[in-house]
Amino acid sequence: MFVSIIVPSYNHAQYLEERINSILNQSYSQFELILLDDLSPDHSAKILEKYRKHPKVSHCIINEKNSGSTFYQWNKGMHLAKGELIWIAESDDIADPRFLEKLVPQFEKNHNLVLAYSQSYRMNARGEITGSWKDFTDQVDPKLFENNFEMKGLEYIEKFLNTQNTIPNASGVIFKKQTYFDVGGANPSLRFIGDWEIWAKIVTQGDIFFTHECLNYFRYHNTSVIAQAKKKKDHFEVRRQVILFRQSMSQFLKAYSHQHPEANKAYQINQRCLSKELRKNASLAIRRRYYNRIMPTCITALETLPFYIVPIYILKLLIQLILSICFVAPYKALLKQTK
Repeated sequence: MFVSIIVPSYNHAQYLEERINSILNQSYSQFELILLDDLSPDHSAKILEKYRKHPKVSHCIINEKNSGSTFYQWNKGMHLAKGELIWIAESDDIADPRFLEKLVPQFEKNHNLVLAYSQSYRMNARGEITGSWKDFTDQVDPKLFENNFEMKGLEYIEKFLNTQNTIPNASGVIFKKQTYFDVGGANPSLRFIGDWEIWAKIVTQGDIFFTHECLNYFRYHNTSVIAQAKKKKDHFEVRRQVILFRQSMSQFLKAYSHQHPEANKAYQINQRCLSKELRKNASLAIRRRYYNRIMPTCITALETLPFYIVPIYILKLLIQLILSICFVAPYKALLKQTK
């Protein structure tokens, strides 16, 4: 099976050659390499130009304007791709030489497979391995992720993806190109969690495979997407994206369950998760005294609750609001004066 490997590059010049070489050194050779740079302010473009004429490189494109989201680059690469399978190889990670060799045959064994991924090492900016990402999944199922497994995609959503993104790094994933287009592609507005949404949508269409072998090296550093999301001072922005993801999945799963009733359970679980996120957001607005956001967030949260719960929830919000105005705000003001 032919694989299209897309490298969406942005401001990772110091890691870029190591990344590209780890792709070109793959033991599985049936692939093309698509290099995309999003107008990096460093010298990433110069590094990519070195590989432009490499026989494996089918496209090397430097944007004239920054797109603002890596998921625009994903979608651009997908339209250029010739392969049946896709690997989004992020520009700051590296791969084991056997990555494709181990994952591609799984699609040949199971024609209903739509996504396969491997366990990942955690690596710092200096390239030192600091652990694996197994501890990330230990909280949901410490035993399952110790071994290889194959699972129905909807079951995987119900057990894991509805709770958290248990596929922590795109560089460790291979998926079917046609399935990506069938579910509408990536959403560029979800800058921090667009991968979570696209994985959840893709796996509704078939099976998922996981190998416990660490075939991907996920680099964690100050400019990585996860680090940037954690640094985000406006908690509302991060929460806003999570809520948009939940709302998008609700619409998708509701429509999908009309033709596939087995998806209804995943839809109901997602609805409960959405309601929980909206209630958290309303409480956050009150605690932070974002008064212009309190009413909209509270009303949206109320719309997701059963009618018999609404009076109790309204009382809870009123108590939180009174405590915030009468006690928390004056206490914080007093602390500022004493300083």
